[in-house]
Amino acid sequence: MNTQLPKGRGAISDGKDTNLNEAPTRLITKNAKTLVIYFSRSGNTEYQAKIAQEVLHADSYELIAKNSYATDYDETVNRSNQEQAGSLPELVTDDLPNFEQYDLLLLGSPIWSMTLANPMQKFLEQFGRQLSGKRIAEFTTNAGFGAGNAQQVLKELPPAFATVLNEYTIKDTEIEETNDQFKDWLQETEEK
Repeated sequence: MNTQLPKGRGAISDGKDTNLNEAPTRLITKNAKTLVIYFSRSGNTEYQAKIAQEVLHADSYELIAKNSYATDYDETVNRSNQEQAGSLPELVTDDLPNFEQYDLLLLGSPIWSMTLANPMQKFLEQFGRQLSGKRIAEFTTNAGFGAGNAQQVLKELPPAFATVLNEYTIKDTEIEETNDQFKDWLQETEEK
C-alpha cells in the first residue's frame, strides 16, 4: 500500500480531505457489498479506511464538512466544542451512494471529546434511518483515551433495525504496528 501516515495531533489537514492535493475519496462501484464511510482530519482514519477498502474490496466514501475545519489542531478543537454545544456541521453529500446495494457499512471516525467526530455524528443524524436492515461496524482512531461512547452512539441512533457489530479503536501512534490486528478485525467483521 502506498500510504503515508501522519502522526497524531500535528498532522497537516485542510479539514475536507487529509491530503491537501487530492479530492475527497469517492470509490463507488456497482458490485461491492461493503461501503466504508469515513471522516479523517489528520490522516489517521483515512489510512485505516484505505486498508479496509483494499482488504474487503469495498467501496469508499469520505465525508467532508461544507465549511472546512482549520488545519490548526487547536482551532479545530475550539470549533468542534462549539458545534457539539450547538449544531453539527453541514456535510457535502450530493454524491452519496445509494445504500441499498450494501450489506455491511464500516464507519470510520476519529474520536473527538470522547465520541465520534462531529461530521460522522451529522452523517448518522442525517442518514441513519436509511441504514435500517444493514450490518454496521465502526473503527475509530484516538489520542490514547479509547473510543469513548462511540459504540453507544451507534446503538442509540436510528435505525432501530440495524445490526451494530463490534467496534475497533486504536491509538493514532500505534496504527502502523497494528495493521495485522486491524485486518483480522475487518475479516471477522465481514464474516459476521
